Formats: sequence, C-alpha cells, structure tokens
Amino acid sequence: MSIGCIYALVALGFVLIYKATEVVNFAQGELMMLGAFLAYTFISILGWNYWLGAAAAIAGMFVIGNLTDRVVLRPVLGQPQFAIVMVTIGFGYMARSAAGMMPGWGTETYAIDTPFSSEGMALIPESMGTLVISQTDLSVIVATILFCAILYAFFTYTKLGLAMQAASQNQLASYYMGSQ
Repeated sequence: MSIGCIYALVALGFVLIYKATEVVNFAQGELMMLGAFLAYTFISILGWNYWLGAAAAIAGMFVIGNLTDRVVLRPVLGQPQFAIVMVTIGFGYMARSAAGMMPGWGTETYAIDTPFSSEGMALIPESMGTLVISQTDLSVIVATILFCAILYAFFTYTKLGLAMQAASQNQLASYYMGSQ
C-alpha cells in the first residue's frame, strides 16, 4: 500500500505539471532522483538531522526546479511540443549522468536513516485477523493522505489555487489578463 502511495504522488506530480504547462515532463523522475540524492547527502553523508536534511533537500529542489525552468524550459516555450519533449528527455539524461558521476552518489542503491521504525505494528487485533504494518510504511501512507488533502484545499479554497486552475484551463486568456 505504501508503494502505491508513492506511485500516486509521482502520478500527482505528472498531472500537476501537465495541467500547468500542457507538456509531459519526461525529466520528472530524474528530478525526484536529484531530490532523493540531496536528502541522502544532507542526512547520511553530512550527518544532519532527518527533518533538517529533508527541509534542505526540499529547498534545494526548489532552487534546482526554478533554475531548470528559467535556463532549460523557458527558452523553448512557444516551440512545437516535440521540441519541449525532447528538451525534457535530454535534461533527464544529463541529470541521470551527472548523478552517476557525483562522488558519494553513483549508481548504487542507498538508504536514508529515518526516525521511523521498520518494526511491524499490529493495527488489527489477532482475534480479528492480523494486519501488521511498519511505521515507515504507515508514515508514507499518512503523508500521502495529508499531502493530497493540502493540495485539494489549496486548489479549492485559496485565491492563488483558483487562479492557477483558471490559468491551466485557458492559458491564452491568462496570458492576456497578465497573470503569466
């Protein structure tokens, strides 16, 4: 179930990017990989606290995402969709290659020590049948539900969220209104 939640978050990212730009970003997986490697670097290599390292990785990906938008994607806006797709594929290959060459990253599988235990917890008493789930998996499920609820509230109840929905539904009208 927790792996399904991770896939749901990835799919949510694809949908948000597509609805905002009308382009499928083929580099999204590589951007997620960079975020994971940043978290690994801060938490495991530099020895930072888990929460501080996670926050630093999020801030780092905010910077990387903005730089990618300004330097890589904006210059090809207005070009045919094929050009934008090819740019995202090329950026993905570059990011994957760069991560493979970075000292301490490479192509191996790494794990980050989390404050959540991997021990199983019984959620249903044995008399009713046993449902055992680890704290790690439970934290992924709860975080996914919270994140989806926050996004729903943002896009439903905030002025910025409603404006973003309107801009994604009619980008030309949004451009003429001056919101881009």
